[in-house]
Amino acid sequence: MASNLLELRRAAGYKNANDFAEAHGIPASTYARYESNPDKIPMDRAWQLADILGTTIDAIVGRKAPAPGTARGEVQLEYDGLTPEARQLADELREFVLMKDEKIRARRRCEEERPYEALCYQYEQQMLSELRDGAAFGELVAFDSAEAARTTFESFLREQAAKKRGKLSTKAQKIVDDQVIEKIMAAYDRTHGEFELDGMHVLWGSVDHGVMVEYDSAESARGGDARE
Repeated sequence: MASNLLELRRAAGYKNANDFAEAHGIPASTYARYESNPDKIPMDRAWQLADILGTTIDAIVGRKAPAPGTARGEVQLEYDGLTPEARQLADELREFVLMKDEKIRARRRCEEERPYEALCYQYEQQMLSELRDGAAFGELVAFDSAEAARTTFESFLREQAAKKRGKLSTKAQKIVDDQVIEKIMAAYDRTHGEFELDGMHVLWGSVDHGVMVEYDSAESARGGDARE
């Protein structure tokens, strides 16, 4: 067991144990005991050595960590003791709970994202209105590409945030505004372009917040359930 800590120390570039102990404020005799009896190392010192050597406490004390998934907790042991029929019921219940959990999480994500999608729509309309007001007669307001439109919109958001903060802006205020901009831009990415929903290709129209559905085939369209 002594060789594990010794090898870690040597791998860190310390050929001499006394040099290592002195460099890290550990009495030489104490450290010598650690290398000879790593299982006796106090927890706080084990953490210190693990941080110094960039490894785990298991490696410091010479303990082989169990492979992930091999540990059998109380619930797993109870499951192992069930009859095959009861295990099947437990598996079905687990699948049902996981499905419900995913739906709950999805609903919560929608609730959290909806205000930023509304802000995205609001600021995009404001940006387009200002661009149209600044355009000359007969000049069409358009972007060279979707990426150019996105970049212009993000710049517009940053300009609006800077105006709101004014000249007495603080670093904390800018951090908060940057976080809001990040969420609005995430909403922009969600509401522009094509995505897949229940196996169907869906196009989100950001101008009117409507959803246009394109089916893969006439057959899928007849059996589809499109909802706005």
